[in-house]
Amino acid sequence: MNPFYPQPIFVHTVHILATGEFIYSREEYEKIADRFNWVDRKAIIERILYLRQLTEGSKKSVIAIYENGHVIREFVNVDREFTPLSYC
Repeated sequence: MNPFYPQPIFVHTVHILATGEFIYSREEYEKIADRFNWVDRKAIIERILYLRQLTEGSKKSVIAIYENGHVIREFVNVDREFTPLSYC
């Protein structure tokens, strides 16, 4: 790692369909975006920026957005290999 550049901070969003399928990419999300009309995008962006401040360089934070129940969960400072459960 270059000492002049800090380690990147990772905050990811994942959309989880009622079927349990995980949607990570923008291309896949665009196909099912209408299922998540209830999500306030501005609030999600604000949470991403906030979580970046809380996330340690060797970890990541995840915002899981569940289609079932219209639930949003945050997982802060989890291992980089972490995956949220497919149900809330």
